[in-house]
Amino acid sequence: MKKFLAPLFCILLLPGGAHAQSPVDSVEVKEKKENADDPSSFFTRLEVFNEFQHYESGINLNQTVIRTIIKIGKRFTTRVDIPLFYNSFNSPAGYEQFGLGDISFRLLGYKLFETKRAAFTASLEVQLNTAASPILGTGKNVLIPLLTYTKLLEGNRNLVSGTFQQVNSIGGDENRRDLSFSKIQAIFLHYWSKRLWTVVADELFIDYKNGGTSMIFKCRMTGAPAPRLNVWLQGNVGLYGDFVGRYQWGAEVGLRYFLLRSMNFNNQKRAS
Repeated sequence: MKKFLAPLFCILLLPGGAHAQSPVDSVEVKEKKENADDPSSFFTRLEVFNEFQHYESGINLNQTVIRTIIKIGKRFTTRVDIPLFYNSFNSPAGYEQFGLGDISFRLLGYKLFETKRAAFTASLEVQLNTAASPILGTGKNVLIPLLTYTKLLEGNRNLVSGTFQQVNSIGGDENRRDLSFSKIQAIFLHYWSKRLWTVVADELFIDYKNGGTSMIFKCRMTGAPAPRLNVWLQGNVGLYGDFVGRYQWGAEVGLRYFLLRSMNFNNQKRAS
């Protein structure tokens, strides 16, 4: 049963943390660095990324996600994730191994407050039971409230963030296991130059259904080859725990295009 369930939780890991970047030059005169790796920063953008995950059971999972994020005014944002999955698990029932996964929506993201060096946001996300096959999704509709906090450190080269997500199933296939767990992220971002930066993050899972905690560590290198374009390469490793979404190791590659915001490398200046 654990072999069957393990890859299905990976889509739940998408909303949070290090899935976004923008050029370091988007530092505004208001001082706080505007970077899409910062979960409290809102940008209108299109992202496409592919992640490979290997589980200790021998199962491999590959997911390609198309993500659109739309900023509404200064304080609001929405998001849609459309995932395509491949699951190497050969189900005795002959389920399809490739197809659409569970689509997720950020119904509303809101900036509760923002200062020159810090910001705090809250959002509500819904993941729907849309998978083309039982082994490509959780079989549940899921509600995910999210809180984020970000602070720019002295020197303007390092950014720290924290996120908290509470994941609970609210319906779906009655024959599938209910979900209830928390995901807590700590994120550290360091700028090497105007067009190159590193992000490291850990993900702590607290499982309320089966008990125990688990952790995944991620490290990403991101570049901005053009004002509106970001590309990244990321490595992941599971540190400990029995949570079914904790894989052994993984890798990710992605790109992002900013749609409605011009990133000018020459005109923007750092705040003193």
